[in-house]
Parts: sequence; C-alpha cells; structure tokens
Amino acid sequence: MREEILKAVAQPPKFLFAPMVPAIINLGIQFPMLFMGIGVADVNPLFFITSIVGAHVALVFAGIKEPHLSTMLQAYGRSNKISQNLYAVQGNKFEP
Repeated sequence: MREEILKAVAQPPKFLFAPMVPAIINLGIQFPMLFMGIGVADVNPLFFITSIVGAHVALVFAGIKEPHLSTMLQAYGRSNKISQNLYAVQGNKFEP
C-alpha cells in the first residue's frame, strides 16, 4: 500500500510522455483548429500536424525538466485569485 502512494506522488500522470493537463489542453485546442482550418479555410493539414507534434515535443521536454508541471499549473490556477482590499492601498494587502 505504501509503495502505491509513493509511486502516485513521485510519478505524476502522463499522456503520451507529456504532463497530463498541458498535453490534453494542447490536443483539445489544436485538433479543433485543425478540423476548422481544413474545413473552412482549406489549409494544408501538414501545417497543423507539425504544430501539434512540435508543441507536444516541447511539452515532453518541459515535463522532463519539471515532472510536476500539471500540479504546478493547477495550484497556480487555484491560488491566483485577485483579493479585494477593504481600504484603498497600493498593491494587495491581506489584512482586514
């Protein structure tokens, strides 16, 4: 049981060797753009395919450098909230 927990923490989920969340976002954005480009503008699909592969290779290298990239992006999204100051000050103050 202990090994399963440590493995889950030490080895975050990957999708085609890239961190899970950025890889899914990349493919989720670029595949619809591929189909719209082919259908609407009659663009050569090779342009989009090289873009998809190039971006995914960049994500693989970023994931090698920082394996917890997905977790860092999720934590940044949750913690990057704009605070409301109770009185006029310069910058963000977390005191009432």
